[in-house]
Amino acid sequence: MKKLSAALGVVLLAAFLRLFQLASVPFGWHPDEATKALLARDVLAGKYFPVFFSAFTGREALFVYLEALLFALIGEGIFVGRFLSALIGILTVALTYRTGREWFNWRIGLLAAAFLAVSLWHLIASRNGYRAVIQPLIQLPVLLLLFHGLRAQNTDSMVTRSTWYFVMAGFFLGLTQYTYTAVRLFPFLIVIIVILAWIFDRRRVKDNWFNLALMALVAFLVFLPLGYYFWQNPQDFFGRAAQISVFSPEWAGGDSGARLWQSVKETARMWMIWGDINYRFNISGQPVFDQLTGLLFLFGILISVRRAFLTHEIRCVAYLSLFFWVGLMLLPMILSAESLPYYQRAIGALPAVYFFPAITLDAALDFFDRRDNRRLIWASAAVLIAFFCWLTISSYQDYFVDWHNAQRNDDDRRVAMVYVADYLQESELDTTLYVSTQYMQHPTLALLAPDSYDGIHWFDARQSLPLPLLDEEAHYVLLSENEPQPALLNVASGLQHLSTETDRFGRPVFELFRWQGTDYPGLSDEPAVFWSWATRFEADTLQDSFNAIDLPVDFDGVMQLLGYDQSDTELAAGDTLELILHWQLGEKPPRQYTIFAHLLAADGQVVAGFDANEYPTSFWKEDGGEHLLSYMPLSLGSDLPPGEYQLEVGVYNQPTGERLMILDGGEAVADRILLAPIKVR
Repeated sequence: MKKLSAALGVVLLAAFLRLFQLASVPFGWHPDEATKALLARDVLAGKYFPVFFSAFTGREALFVYLEALLFALIGEGIFVGRFLSALIGILTVALTYRTGREWFNWRIGLLAAAFLAVSLWHLIASRNGYRAVIQPLIQLPVLLLLFHGLRAQNTDSMVTRSTWYFVMAGFFLGLTQYTYTAVRLFPFLIVIIVILAWIFDRRRVKDNWFNLALMALVAFLVFLPLGYYFWQNPQDFFGRAAQISVFSPEWAGGDSGARLWQSVKETARMWMIWGDINYRFNISGQPVFDQLTGLLFLFGILISVRRAFLTHEIRCVAYLSLFFWVGLMLLPMILSAESLPYYQRAIGALPAVYFFPAITLDAALDFFDRRDNRRLIWASAAVLIAFFCWLTISSYQDYFVDWHNAQRNDDDRRVAMVYVADYLQESELDTTLYVSTQYMQHPTLALLAPDSYDGIHWFDARQSLPLPLLDEEAHYVLLSENEPQPALLNVASGLQHLSTETDRFGRPVFELFRWQGTDYPGLSDEPAVFWSWATRFEADTLQDSFNAIDLPVDFDGVMQLLGYDQSDTELAAGDTLELILHWQLGEKPPRQYTIFAHLLAADGQVVAGFDANEYPTSFWKEDGGEHLLSYMPLSLGSDLPPGEYQLEVGVYNQPTGERLMILDGGEAVADRILLAPIKVR
């Protein structure tokens, strides 16, 4: 009864830390949380029931289906998505106790569960709506049931009473692959455990050969639908992992070995020196352990090595398996080269890492027990309770005060769109809506303001500024996280600034504008424009070798160049030529197009260039007619020789590189236009 009461107390502590103020802390919702909620909404609506969600760069399915179930039972919203994570976190703490009790003893299980309950790493994961939090929960039943099955007393029959333990272990083993990408290596841990059991306790493996084979079969059958999907879609299996691998040329820089060693060092220091800098998963830079718990962790490693060689049979397997558990589950992070240490990719190592400090405390308590001194035993118990009270207070301070109230928390978690959603829900704007953000088709807005989401024209005001039809009223939401290009706003005099909205820290979060323009931005004069196929030119020969063409210039019916403004026609090396192109957009085309502006030397070589179009064609008006301002900054090299240079502008389809043709009188004459030359002094 005492053991059960202690375990229940730890679970209640975990529940308090994971449920307290859950509706308001953390503030807002990261786009990754919103994507899973959107997928859950689609599942609930019966749109599809895939084994793997390929949308939003790929999502394993289990968390999404559980979230859909909660949506059906409770309703949609931020709280429900977080409530699922909190429940998963609480159950993980409870299963940690049960697994530790099975592997070692009840005290190690209880202490490891207590460490996990107050762990900032797991606390943050349990209060966010990310799917990774479910990985440790589904791993634990496999490890618990496998050891429980190996320990069970068998009969001479082929199917023993322990068979169901192995069947359920196989079920959860197959299910792990539906949790999170970093779990792909987990089956190798089970293979290693069986090998260790064969080495140190061969009789148990021989007695359970049929059960182990049955476990593998059940795991394979559960995994089969997902495995078949990956067979047909290998890009979803490798996907993001291949992009950020230490073996990727982009990250390795030609020396994969050196990059791997760097990852190992960055992973090693996360325990007591320097942790994850991303506020989505941690207080920036804070290591996993404080100094005292870190020392317990290190001593636990040494004690585990000693006990592994002093104990026998299955208990020896447990201690050795702990090292492989941590090592294998750290590999997804070690083999990646992006933003290390990155706690999310190492989440499979939970709760194994907390068994080590628990083993140290268990060894100390065991030492006091052998002294058979009641005062010493009660004193050690009091010190232990005080220690965990201190850890609880520290975690509370870290999470609810320091982490929650940090401005970088909101920045790293990209909650700005939550404010936009709230504004749109309250104001109910009944006009055309243009939204400038770095992340277009923002899932947070789709989730929290679905009535305003459809029909939004997404763009990035750092480079593009689309303007609606002259007789059309429109509102603009320009997020401060990607500050609009002032040159574009200065040109668009028809935009009226309405307000600047602030976040919970009083910082500007977005600006609201209204378009009621009676005319589009004009040009100071009629600029000269030419077409030519020539790749070389000589100074002062534009009239002779190039062909003048009247504005507007038709780019194959997709868009027309109305004119351009430029900062200067004479610059010095190291300056930046600022070019603003004025376009009239046609009907929405089926392909995406990018605009380029290049500065050419006399031999045709590109000496400066800029390619962009941050108003994707998928958001153009169906019938066309919009005006687009494109900001094209060309940085001149500091060593650019003096002389005359030619400026060319064109439009191309990015996947293929195919350029739009210039039409003159309906006839295709070139695939780029030439503007007035630039002199570099």
